[in-house]
Amino acid sequence: MTEPVRVDDPRVERLVDPIGIDEPSPLLSWRLTGPRRGIEQRAYRIVVATEADPLGAPPHWDSGLVESGESVGIAYRGPALAPRTRYVFRVRVTDESGAESDWSPPGSWETGQLDQARWTAGWITAAGERDAPLPPDLDTTEPLRSLHRIGAPVGDGTAPAGGPATLRTSFELPGGRRVVAATTAFADGVTVRVNGTEVPAVGDAARALRPGGNELAVTTPAGHAVGRLDVTLDGLPPRTIATDDTWRTDDGRLAVSLGPHGAPPWGRAAVTHRPSPYLRREFRLDAPVRRARLYVTAAGLYSMRLNGTRVGADRLAPGWTDYATRVPYQSHDVTDLLRDGDNVLGAVLADGWFAGSVGFCRSFHYGHIRALRAELHVWTVDGGHTVIGTDPGWRTGTGAVRYADLQHGTVVDARAEPVGWDAPGFAGDWPAAVPTDGPAGRVTAAIAPPIRVRHELAPRSVRTTADGRTIVDFGQNLVGWIRLRVRGEPGRRVLVRHAEVLDHDGELYLDALRTARATDEYVLAGDPAGEVFEPEFTSHGFRYCELTGCPDGAEITALVGYADMAATGEFECSDPRLNRLHDNILWSQRGNFLAVPTDCPQRDERLGWTGDAQVFAPTAAFGYDVAAFLRKWLVDVRDAQRPDGAITHVAPDVLSGHLDTPQHGSPGWGDAIVLVPAALHAAYGDTRVVRECLPAMLRWLDYLDRTDAPRHPAGGFADWLAVTPTGKDVVNAAYLVHSARVAARLARVVDEPAAAAHCADIADQAAAAFRDGYVGGDGRIAGGTQTGYVLALQAGLVAEAERPAVVRRLAAEVAARNTHLSTGFLGTPWLLDALADGDRLDVAYALLLRDTYPSWLFPVVHGDATTIWERWDSWSESRGFADEGMTSFNHYAYGAVGDFLHRVVGGLAPAEPGYRRIRVRPRPGGGIDSASARLHTGYGLASVRWRAQPYRLEVVVPPNTSADVHLPAGVTPPPGDGPGVRSVTPDDDGGAVVWVGSGSYVFTGSYVFTG
Repeated sequence: MTEPVRVDDPRVERLVDPIGIDEPSPLLSWRLTGPRRGIEQRAYRIVVATEADPLGAPPHWDSGLVESGESVGIAYRGPALAPRTRYVFRVRVTDESGAESDWSPPGSWETGQLDQARWTAGWITAAGERDAPLPPDLDTTEPLRSLHRIGAPVGDGTAPAGGPATLRTSFELPGGRRVVAATTAFADGVTVRVNGTEVPAVGDAARALRPGGNELAVTTPAGHAVGRLDVTLDGLPPRTIATDDTWRTDDGRLAVSLGPHGAPPWGRAAVTHRPSPYLRREFRLDAPVRRARLYVTAAGLYSMRLNGTRVGADRLAPGWTDYATRVPYQSHDVTDLLRDGDNVLGAVLADGWFAGSVGFCRSFHYGHIRALRAELHVWTVDGGHTVIGTDPGWRTGTGAVRYADLQHGTVVDARAEPVGWDAPGFAGDWPAAVPTDGPAGRVTAAIAPPIRVRHELAPRSVRTTADGRTIVDFGQNLVGWIRLRVRGEPGRRVLVRHAEVLDHDGELYLDALRTARATDEYVLAGDPAGEVFEPEFTSHGFRYCELTGCPDGAEITALVGYADMAATGEFECSDPRLNRLHDNILWSQRGNFLAVPTDCPQRDERLGWTGDAQVFAPTAAFGYDVAAFLRKWLVDVRDAQRPDGAITHVAPDVLSGHLDTPQHGSPGWGDAIVLVPAALHAAYGDTRVVRECLPAMLRWLDYLDRTDAPRHPAGGFADWLAVTPTGKDVVNAAYLVHSARVAARLARVVDEPAAAAHCADIADQAAAAFRDGYVGGDGRIAGGTQTGYVLALQAGLVAEAERPAVVRRLAAEVAARNTHLSTGFLGTPWLLDALADGDRLDVAYALLLRDTYPSWLFPVVHGDATTIWERWDSWSESRGFADEGMTSFNHYAYGAVGDFLHRVVGGLAPAEPGYRRIRVRPRPGGGIDSASARLHTGYGLASVRWRAQPYRLEVVVPPNTSADVHLPAGVTPPPGDGPGVRSVTPDDDGGAVVWVGSGSYVFTGSYVFTG
């Protein structure tokens, strides 16, 4: 008798028992298991209840028996959901034999507030925060208002050098006078030293001053600086040492005055150095707690405490959106943190993306008043329901966090932490909180996974410099922060600076950070038992860190933080260089998938560049479950879309209006609104995100269609950072065709025939214009570049009969460069496929395995790279570091080659959306004699493992799916009626395609590959 199929792993929104779900029709999923081959679902029944046993009391919703094989992403279709309510569901299925399964284990979800109107708590802020003196444009420029910006001279001495420089001045202080106060206020992330001692760019400098002669030096990565040092001595009036044209460079030349602060092109830089607000609320519970939930968000970042314990593991919450449009909130189960009697709910706020440094423009992009909105709902065993919300009953103060910025770092003075502030019994006399308006955006439940610490790394090596600094190498370029366990005297300051690489002298290479200071400062409290410093409100991109002033015996650990996405994919092959490359791709994804998919995680940028994200999305969807992460970011993209349909270069959009050039409308970048949903549909079978984005896709394509030269648009970034540029008109015209065709296909998927026909019409007209303007009769594409040939081939812009000639020209262009690539961001993702699909797999593998510049393996073999570089030559032996103004060592765009590794080398790809049908087609070559690819799909584990000598192919197909297994010539296929085999079809290469159902299979034979 056949063992019945089992139903396991019930999930909601791809999560196990989530809370705080605001989706009115959440998506339900489950997996089938069983020992036999060919398991299929033919029908399902879902029962939902608000009780623990959905088969007991009358259900809230019963789907009835639905004839469908779908088991991933089934929308709840029951009555309207109630807020703050737990729903439990179970599933049973009918399998391919007509047998009915048992009920699945229960899965659950809990709704959040569901609607902003249900919030009863208002926004509050710290006393004095709302009335802080700021100019109307929200820049804290008052300390710099009357100053002049200065720079190191170049040429005729009328312009700044534009590169790193140190500017310095001297001044005298009389003896016998106590330093009452000495504070710095310098903008732009410079490094400030007084008498050789590094001091905060904004903060206290008293410890470094001395009677008599003093020197103030400012090291600036951009070659110019503006700021001041204010000194007050006992019994004397305050004195200001400010930037002016009497300062000198290291070689003695006078600095150049670049005009008053605020003059173009630098504008008015912000100086922010304000302590984090601390907020607390006492309350009493007189009955045991049955269940408790905390719903919370902030203007800025928040860290919540309950009775002295940190709430949850989330970092940098609530995340980043356009807060003028929407503000995400998080839900926390805090049942176990409450107690009978007195309780205290606390919060610490910081600038974050809301008020801190964002991109390379300015602070206070969204506002300057850091604020909290929270509701604690407590249900007690006696049936009571208590709500503790943010209101004037909260008290506010400050503590150890004296400064926090995502780019520049944090200053924590442990001496200033009020002991017990977040627990009952605190005696501090704090003023009442103040109501405020808060951001204008609608408060909605977060849909992106939270940022959390995912890994901890110990140092690989530690060395001490001659002047006593400690340089730590963690052996891996990462994104996060450090944890320092230290013991020392009170008031001792420890500076921690971060960098991705070292320079040729073994020092931190900081030029690539531009104005990002990436420095944390910790002032010890002097606890004899030791103390721990772990920044909460900043992140850094680094492999190396430098500690100054750190006591002996300190323990340092790197904490790796990124979005809490499930790891799903694995790849391995017989070439260790490719394995390292794949690891680098994953590390770059981790480092740039925090709140939005960023271009880089270390310098003063860290923005959601649309072009970078769209080329990397297929690779990203293999390594991790990015369905929720990228769906949330696509909301940001749609929020930023302009009324005319143009998609902005970055999302959230913080560039428009702050730079001299338009920050929207670039083909290949704006096409993210089409191509990222397409990648999510391919990887997860997600049609909801397609429906959500389709109107924006149509508006984007119509925007392109309305431009002055709709068939040959010549603006935008085109093939960014290519070795050999391709004409923008060629690149953009090809992308218009490709995106319009993809949009037409997606419109058909969601049954929108009119939209599909409209997109197809745009594609057909643009394709005809491309062929007329750029395709020669001899296979030549205008410009003759690798990217031009690649786009023409992969976007389907040449006739089938013309393809061999175009492939020959592409291969010849590669050969002319001694088998090196010359592509940029848009040409690179398709380069190897264009060759492999054109029967030049040998050239594709030769490029993949090339390890000299420019190539994927050059950074691995010659640069000790542990992440993907922004440029093919971010560093090289011959030239050293590339342009310090734009050289990231953690930039995932060129990691788009991971998709080729998974599909072609590993042999695992979706034949139908969501891997409902799988394509198994490894294509050995390049001397690689084995490889494997594994992916946890929505249906279960799919796995391919192959060996060339002798040939062996092992395949695992998850239940409720099937696979097309491509066998090469020389490997005997199984009989067509074998167990699990559905059909065997000869292919054009002398092999066979075996269509199999779920289960494990092994194929062997005498195939000898010659690649």
